[in-house]
Amino acid sequence: MTLRNGIDMERIQRFASILKNEYFCRRIFTERERAYVEQSGHPAATAAGIFCAKEAVAKALGRGLFGLLPREIGLDWTERGDPFVTLTGSAARQYGAWKLAVSVTHTGDYAAAVCTALLPEE
Repeated sequence: MTLRNGIDMERIQRFASILKNEYFCRRIFTERERAYVEQSGHPAATAAGIFCAKEAVAKALGRGLFGLLPREIGLDWTERGDPFVTLTGSAARQYGAWKLAVSVTHTGDYAAAVCTALLPEE
């Protein structure tokens, strides 16, 4: 069994301007994530939290976002609002056996996320 953790923190204000860049948003966020950001009451904080989650997942997998497409690390939410990760494309092919748990928080000027990744014994 292999257990890894990843964490990321971002300034929320940075995402107020990033959200104006449609090209960037389409490269980073899934359609579901973009819709979630748009319907949220705090789009910059929500986008920052999603981005932090993607970075935390990539770090827990030992890669960072280098070599992984951020859109292939999808964040979704249960009916209760709990976040969970879905990998697609090459990320799923490389890391599909990993079990991922993610937590996202926002406070003041910052958003942060942590991911715990578990690779069961093969």
